[in-house]
Amino acid sequence: MTTTELQAKIEALQAALETKAQEQNAYRGQIDTLKKQLADLNKPKLTMKQFDELTTFVECGIEEFDFDDLDNYSIDYGIDYDNRITCESFCFDNVDELARVVCEKVYTMFGEANEDTNEENQD
Repeated sequence: MTTTELQAKIEALQAALETKAQEQNAYRGQIDTLKKQLADLNKPKLTMKQFDELTTFVECGIEEFDFDDLDNYSIDYGIDYDNRITCESFCFDNVDELARVVCEKVYTMFGEANEDTNEENQD
């Protein structure tokens, strides 16, 4: 083989490799889309009205939480160089309580379903 023939063969193989890489990327995109569809398949479906109600319940739960209660926070104070008191750190400690209040509101939107433990009746 001559140099020209080898160069042409290398270019052809590189072009084929690039084509295969583009095909792989297309397949990856299709796989990602199908995985998302599979994950969404088992999710309970809500209408837009139900999403609006859910949003309202979450907002009500957050509004009912007492953010003014100082026991919900950890505050560390310090003294600055010019003898001013400063807040060294400020941390919200009561995330669990906030989640509980919000969840209680959201749970009132739903009824509890009985789970069917019979495997023959499940899809």
